[in-house]
Amino acid sequence: MPIPTPSEIISSRLERLDGQMLQAIDNLSEDEASRWLTETAPSCKWHLWHMARWADYVQSLLSGVVDEHSPELWEFTGIADEWGFEGVDLGMWGAGSGLGNETGKSLPLPTLARVRSYAVEAFELLEARVAKLDDQNFNAAFTDWHDNDTNVGDAMVGYIAHANRHLGMLEAITGALGKEGSVTV
Repeated sequence: MPIPTPSEIISSRLERLDGQMLQAIDNLSEDEASRWLTETAPSCKWHLWHMARWADYVQSLLSGVVDEHSPELWEFTGIADEWGFEGVDLGMWGAGSGLGNETGKSLPLPTLARVRSYAVEAFELLEARVAKLDDQNFNAAFTDWHDNDTNVGDAMVGYIAHANRHLGMLEAITGALGKEGSVTV
C-alpha cells in the first residue's frame, strides 16, 4: 500500500469531516437544530452555517492557489441577499467569527434544509480545491485568514482543527438534545 502524500491525507480527512458534520445534523428536526440550549451555546444550525461560511471563504482563498481566483458562493450566487443578510453584521470574514452570542442568535438563518444545502455546496467546492493540491502548492507560501505568513498545508491543518471543534459542538448539542450525539465512532 503506497504511503499517502500530505495533500492526500488532508483531502481524505476533510471529506470525512464534512460528511460527519452533515451526519451530525441529519437526525434533527428544524426546532432541535435551531434551538440554543443556553444563551451562550449556539444552535446546531448556527454551527453548520458557520462552517459552511468558513468552507466557502477558504475555498475562495485557495482558488487562486489551484485555479483561477473565484469568489465565494455566498456572494457570487446571491445567498446573502436571498437569506436577507444585507447589512447584517456577520463577524470576521463574514463567517460568524467573533460575532458574539446575542448577534449570532439574531441571525435570520433560513431552514435547516437550506443551510444544509449551502453547506454541501461549500464543502464540495472546498474539497475539490483541496483535492487539487500537490506537493508544490501544498507547501506554497500562503497568507492565512489571520494574516499569518504560513504555507497552504499548515493553513489547511488549522482549518481542519477549527472544523473539528465545531463538529464536537454539533455532537455535544445533539447529545444534550437527547439524540445519539457521536458520529465519529
